[in-house]
Amino acid sequence: MQSISKIATVLAFVLSTPLPVAGDEVDRYVEKQMRKLHIPGLSLGIVRDGRLIKAQGYGLSNLELGAPATRSTAYEIGSITKQFTAAAVMMLVEEGKLGLNDPITRHFPEAPKAWSGITIRHLLTHTSGIQNHVAVPGYLGAFKTSILGESTPGREEMLRMFFALPLEFQPGQTWSYDNTGYMLLGVLIEKTTGRSFWQFLDERIFKPLGMLSTRNTDPRDVIANRASGYEWVKTRYENRPILAPFVGFSAGSIVSTVEDMARWDAALRAGKLLTRSSYSQMWTPARAADGSELSFNYGFGWFIDAYHGHRLVLHSGGTPGFSSAIYRATDEKLTVIILSNHGDRILEQLVIDIAGMYEPALKRAEGKKDAAPESSARLRQVVSALMLGKHDPDEFTVPMRLFLTTATGKGFWQWFAAHGELKSFTFSDREASGDGEILRYSALLGENRYWLAAHLAADGKIAQLHWW
Repeated sequence: MQSISKIATVLAFVLSTPLPVAGDEVDRYVEKQMRKLHIPGLSLGIVRDGRLIKAQGYGLSNLELGAPATRSTAYEIGSITKQFTAAAVMMLVEEGKLGLNDPITRHFPEAPKAWSGITIRHLLTHTSGIQNHVAVPGYLGAFKTSILGESTPGREEMLRMFFALPLEFQPGQTWSYDNTGYMLLGVLIEKTTGRSFWQFLDERIFKPLGMLSTRNTDPRDVIANRASGYEWVKTRYENRPILAPFVGFSAGSIVSTVEDMARWDAALRAGKLLTRSSYSQMWTPARAADGSELSFNYGFGWFIDAYHGHRLVLHSGGTPGFSSAIYRATDEKLTVIILSNHGDRILEQLVIDIAGMYEPALKRAEGKKDAAPESSARLRQVVSALMLGKHDPDEFTVPMRLFLTTATGKGFWQWFAAHGELKSFTFSDREASGDGEILRYSALLGENRYWLAAHLAADGKIAQLHWW
């Protein structure tokens, strides 16, 4: 095995070698961010109007072998899997085999009575109230297996485990990210079609679109150009295990490449696979049962956002050793895709910066005067308190207040705090949003800069607070 010093030398050489391409600004930016964030390898895809105009690898896909990352490197894409699951569900809806407003107890009659108000739509939009099993301390231990002869939990066993989870709120009251719901959707697809989830995706999505490198994460299979996953621990890289497909299943167990993800983007742009009406539903933010804004804008498998009138749909993904992001500026017909082999990295920051290099209107504002410094001071105090595991419920709208009581809500801010001390909180810009407004900030956490957006309702209460 190569020594750490030799690996570091090889990695430094790859990152420092001049790249004779037109996008020098993008290349310099990517290489700088990789060094700052200790990302071993990364593949970037830029799609304009359905055409892949830049596809490139940076760094190493495997540190021990010194193998370079390329445009064809295959990475785990984590929760980006959810948009494929949502598309599969919508196929069955269009065929009349499922209804978005079907109670899930119609399809899972053994589910607890408390779930009787939950619909397929609630599962797609993370508004079901089912506790996210991933956010429950110790719960994933039940899913831990290896390929060394241990059996994986069957569908019935998995369902029994999920049915024992409590509801954290009533369906439609708020939004809370829920891998459990998306795994239930995968089982629902299997029950409805009589095919395995992976067979259905392969036959109905991957093969028709020419996504021949895209499949499940099974560690037993030999996958061409598969990257190894890593994390930076103190002063060195550590290997991370491949995610077995039964662990993430329909919520997060796909392997893909930027070339294949560009094919997926082109299909979305061209309206293949589904009707325009179905895509419109997928990219429309859900609302609370009372019509109010939820704690995040989410459709079916996609986060929904806007920046000064520019419509955006996006999602990120993460598994042990891998991070990914896809950012689609729909009006500009521009998509940025990043896949990497370092776990727990916030790549939304990178895709937005790169999009701004291609479309100046999408570039983040800096250096603007803060016309309401009192609002900024208040929001900094709120963020600081949340990072300490505290908050004043009266600062938030009802859906956001409920979200902060969930396992996902608590876990989100613990994870946020793990990125470092909040050293600065600098105003970026503001824009009107309905009866309220959106305030955006640059935040320095530890030694790295991140970006936060706060959506304020008409009464000044905080309706949303998230990365952007």
